[in-house]
Amino acid sequence: MATVPETFTSILKGQPRFLNSLHNVEIVTSPDSKSRIIDEGVKVHRIPMVRGINPLRDLLSILQMIRLLARERPLAVHSYTPKAGLVTMVAAWLCRVPVRIHTFTGLIFPTQTGFKKKLLICIDRLICGCATRIVPEGEGVKKDLMAYNITRKKLCVIGYGNIAGVDLSFFNPSNSLISESSDSLRSHLKISADSVVYCFVGRLNKDKGLKELAQAFSALPINAHLIIVGDMDDSAPIDHVTMSFFESHPRVHLLGFQQDIRTALTCSDILVLPSYREGFPNVVLQAGAMGLPCIVTDINGCNEIIQPGLNGWLVPPRDHHCLASAMFEALNSPPEILLRMGDSARHLVIKRFDRKDHLLRMADFYKDELNV
Repeated sequence: MATVPETFTSILKGQPRFLNSLHNVEIVTSPDSKSRIIDEGVKVHRIPMVRGINPLRDLLSILQMIRLLARERPLAVHSYTPKAGLVTMVAAWLCRVPVRIHTFTGLIFPTQTGFKKKLLICIDRLICGCATRIVPEGEGVKKDLMAYNITRKKLCVIGYGNIAGVDLSFFNPSNSLISESSDSLRSHLKISADSVVYCFVGRLNKDKGLKELAQAFSALPINAHLIIVGDMDDSAPIDHVTMSFFESHPRVHLLGFQQDIRTALTCSDILVLPSYREGFPNVVLQAGAMGLPCIVTDINGCNEIIQPGLNGWLVPPRDHHCLASAMFEALNSPPEILLRMGDSARHLVIKRFDRKDHLLRMADFYKDELNV
């Protein structure tokens, strides 16, 4: 289960198909307004689930999930993302599904304050109370779950973290077709050969640190360009001032959502992800697989991938001065240094996050959970 179909058309693409060769797998997600097709060769059920806090609609989602689980009678359920976790775990507990697994792909409450923070902590405790197995996506998420006393149940990080791994044959910097499309994109965007290109990939969400990215980029010299890949997140959009800056700046290039981000990454020199919170960011792994060093904030997930001086830079969240300093340092680094850091980034992904290895770990995980 996942809240939105995009999880299965991008992050978890191929995983249900692989696991279906070992078990009878079915998918549950929300109806898709963008008509994305989930092509996994398995049955797909549609239950409306909304992001954010919405008690009435969440109750309706839980009732529909109960109806589905009562009909299908699964041996196990596995939910990803916060809202799918709430809906699935409560419904599965009420239906007495034997194995109830939830993966925390990122925690929202650490960046919140006041009543909302307390409410989100209660929701996460409820999810854990209903689950039989809790999987933090990475060690940072695990530490936060323990520090805030969200649960006393055993916490199991799978492998080195992350929920999908990287398809290294797909994210391959040696792909000549991607190189050609990258050259065409640079030409179309009028980016000269001596320019340094930063790339942001993700939803245009206020927690992605885009305000700080705009402030930092505004201080860079004229040979710096910024490519932004991603749609506006209506649930928590960035502020109008930041968006206006991106739309009006001659060296900022808004590409919108891209099903294939390889061209944008190949067109760039450095990935920048100044998020306030993450679980275990796939885009940092994907950029590393494409041979890009990364500038990221020192938060969960990011600091489990990036090692300063080896494959990128770590900066404090919400600090545009430190972000600008790191971007300046990257811009002034000799090409051979960036190339060495990019090679180190790809080597780390190959060693720890190859999708083939992750799928085998998931197969072993389910074997243990199902006692088969």
